[in-house]
Amino acid sequence: MPNDYDKIFKENLDPLLPLIMKRFLGIDPQKLVPIDAKIQVTPEIEMDAIRRVVHENPALDYGLQLEFHVKNQDLRKRNFLHYAMFHHKTGLPLRQIVIYVGSDKATVIRRNRLKLIGHSSRFEVIVIKEIPAEHFLNSDTPEEILFAILGDYGAYSTDEIVRQILNRLKKLLGGKNQIKKFQKQLLTLARLRSAELIVKNQIQAMSFDYDVKSDGLFLEGLAEGREEGREEGREEGIEIGVELSNRNFVSSLWAFRESSFRKIALLVGVNEDQVQAIVKDILQNEGQTEAEALATIEQYKSDYPVDK
Repeated sequence: MPNDYDKIFKENLDPLLPLIMKRFLGIDPQKLVPIDAKIQVTPEIEMDAIRRVVHENPALDYGLQLEFHVKNQDLRKRNFLHYAMFHHKTGLPLRQIVIYVGSDKATVIRRNRLKLIGHSSRFEVIVIKEIPAEHFLNSDTPEEILFAILGDYGAYSTDEIVRQILNRLKKLLGGKNQIKKFQKQLLTLARLRSAELIVKNQIQAMSFDYDVKSDGLFLEGLAEGREEGREEGREEGIEIGVELSNRNFVSSLWAFRESSFRKIALLVGVNEDQVQAIVKDILQNEGQTEAEALATIEQYKSDYPVDK
């Protein structure tokens, strides 16, 4: 699982690096030069992202290391070793930046000073969860917009943040195939905030070009359907997977409270009675009695007889 996150951060590093440096570190270098981050000792050390910050006066040059971390762990000895090996190989000082993207409170990872006899070292820690999501949503860079899912939502709900992320991506990328890449990355990052299901539902609800046949919920339903299909036939089994996908689509549309039952039915491809039955189940699962759920449905039908 951590490798999935690492892959995203490495894929998005080049467009993210200048933004992170300028926005959070106050660095606007004239030039960045890649440095071979593999140092052959026992064992071999490979640093996440390391660049040489180049100045007109070479004596001012230094290395810059960015590392993304999901776990709230003590990195002092590890970073001290990285610094020593890097300086031994290049002769340059190293500015180390830890970017914490985990959901746990940043306690242990903030221990960023190591004091030894004859030596003292320190690295910097950026906690993404403490940065307002709006900072990322206002970006024109898709890779940075994704970070809103990891930021501080403030007064916004998770649904609203996800909706804003997808709207910004759609506005920037339109119908380009590239948007599929960021949808998948958003689904992965959403696991860090237990929001994967919300992202899946929002993608479907906003009518993105999303292949439901690759969706985890659809496949789960399909697997259940196949199990049933051993006894009752393959067609009925596959149908269960489709019904599960439709149910989740209805659920996310209902959460918006913006569309009539007729429009929801048309978007999902079911009839209005099926939509109301699903909504009734949702309301009862939320604690309403059957009578209360039916009253809520009738009131909603009165409020939204047609779509405005």
